[in-house]
Amino acid sequence: MVRERVGDWRLAWRFALAGVVAGLLVITLSETGVTAGTFDAGQDQLFPAPPPDPRITFVAVDSLSLRTLGAYPWNNEYHAQVINYLASLHPKVILFDIVLDHLTGKNVEPPFEETDAPLTRAIQTAGNVVLVCTAESAPRPEFSTVAAAIGDRGLGIADHTNAVRGMILRPDTAATCPENESDEPAFLQTLRISEGIQAPLTVANSIGTFGDHKIPVVDGQMLINFSRGSGPGCAYVDAFNAACPHPELITDHIVVVGTKLIDAGDIYGQAVSFPHDASFCPRYRPNCMLDSQNYGYRIEGDAIATVLNDRYLRTQPSVSIQLAVLVLAAIVGLIVYVLSFRLAMLLTAGVLAAYYGGAYLLGQLGYLADPLYAPLAIVLAATFSLGARYVLEERERRKVERIFGHYIDPRVARQLAATRSVDELISTGERRDLTVLFMDIRGFTSMSESMRADDVLAVIQDYLDEMSKLILKWDGLIDKYVGDEVMALWNAPLAQPNHALLAIRCAYDLIRSAPDVQAKLAARGLPPIRWGIGINSGPAVVGNMGSQDRLQYTALGDTVNTAARFCSAAPAFEVLIGHATYLACADYIAVDEMPGLQLKGKSAETFRIFKVTAIREEKGAPWVPMPSEAATTAYTAKKQIYTTQSVFA
Repeated sequence: MVRERVGDWRLAWRFALAGVVAGLLVITLSETGVTAGTFDAGQDQLFPAPPPDPRITFVAVDSLSLRTLGAYPWNNEYHAQVINYLASLHPKVILFDIVLDHLTGKNVEPPFEETDAPLTRAIQTAGNVVLVCTAESAPRPEFSTVAAAIGDRGLGIADHTNAVRGMILRPDTAATCPENESDEPAFLQTLRISEGIQAPLTVANSIGTFGDHKIPVVDGQMLINFSRGSGPGCAYVDAFNAACPHPELITDHIVVVGTKLIDAGDIYGQAVSFPHDASFCPRYRPNCMLDSQNYGYRIEGDAIATVLNDRYLRTQPSVSIQLAVLVLAAIVGLIVYVLSFRLAMLLTAGVLAAYYGGAYLLGQLGYLADPLYAPLAIVLAATFSLGARYVLEERERRKVERIFGHYIDPRVARQLAATRSVDELISTGERRDLTVLFMDIRGFTSMSESMRADDVLAVIQDYLDEMSKLILKWDGLIDKYVGDEVMALWNAPLAQPNHALLAIRCAYDLIRSAPDVQAKLAARGLPPIRWGIGINSGPAVVGNMGSQDRLQYTALGDTVNTAARFCSAAPAFEVLIGHATYLACADYIAVDEMPGLQLKGKSAETFRIFKVTAIREEKGAPWVPMPSEAATTAYTAKKQIYTTQSVFA
């Protein structure tokens, strides 16, 4: 667990605070509006986007109609002929999403008949035609006075992603035409006729009441539940020729007539993308628009379907977004503290996946959740918490390296720092099996009495420097120096399964290095030295021991005391070990038992002592004798030289 390496639960608030700070930064970012476009684009992916409503049929002035009937716009007689045909099929209502703002007079070809009067008669006869207007253009009085209703186009203002998302339910008087006496959008007027709704539209407390429909209002507009697909339809030219391929799609349907011409200017970006069929673009311009673009009359149809099916979209309130950001950020901050790095990252990724999964499911129910700020807070909280954890871990690591760096190999110190905290290492003791090595110089006390103080220090320095390097080489912990005596431990503080064999191999190198040490001392005019080694394995208590003012990591117990007595009894350049050490590495060492060797406080009859005579690298390998003879020879030679030099001096 991370908290076992970094600290305890008392530090948990720091990591939660790191998450909260990340959440506050995200909330501040959300208030700037810089990320509004990204927020909207992300929320677009959560739109439910149902299939087109089969009760709505589109009649499109498309490129086929343009090629057949000639240049657009056409004279009003064409519109009259289309409306007469549609009315003959008895639709519920006809939304004519083309502003009839001009008269076309008499036909330019014989018999030069009037073109405007037929349109007036067609609208009046149908009795269910809804005309559209804008603040800049309105239908001519000849047509508006006989229409069933006049309504504003009502398209909402494009947002940061240049997408229309809603319809304005109650246009301002200055933003619509005077003919729109009810100040309602045309799509609601269409629904009013289709469903026989007589009650006026009321908007209060972000809810628009329209008959039995309760329409959520966001910033004055109803969010459109855009559909994916084309929906049933008929080309304008087919209606003109009274030859729609499926007239049953007009009878008792809501019919929306509009322009489907790329150059007519009635194209808008919308919140949902869908693959367009071939009819969306002219034959000579197959890629005329993006999948996220649509024609205005089709957007009107989706707005009608939204109310018709009561499939509204609701956005997440700002307070809810901010609360979710703070809570999720704090939770992720704690997760990174409580769990291991890998598990914390997996769980953080799981939280992100669960959040987006929940947001998608809510989107299918019409609730548009935050797609950006909460996920961003989760990522930032994990990053901030990881940064805080790294700082604490680095501080603990440096403490451990500072405490143990002088006594064990730096590689082991780094490993120790990476896996254990300072409190865990030094505040509690534990009982474990250890291998303890003691070594000291034979006769050094009497020798030092006849030497100058600086020579004594020089001998000790060279000796301890060389011996310490070898102990660290074999991953031993230098427990302490007591004058010329060195105490080293294996299997503490890190576990070492082969701790006894490591100590034996270290002892081999300690003796093999004797000729080099003698040569170094002789080069400085210092006397040669010789040392003995004792090794014992067994249980002992290790931990931070001492007074309140001075503590030291060390080991206590009979195993330690016995190893010290082995060292005292060991001849120069010999290694004495106990029975437990021998059993632990019997396959790799050869020994001679030392019968009758009496240790202080130990019974020779019950206590077995062995002298290591040879060692090998692995089972079946040839034996290598202990370098005791070479070490003794080097010592004797340097001793004779030093004695001769002393006599002449």
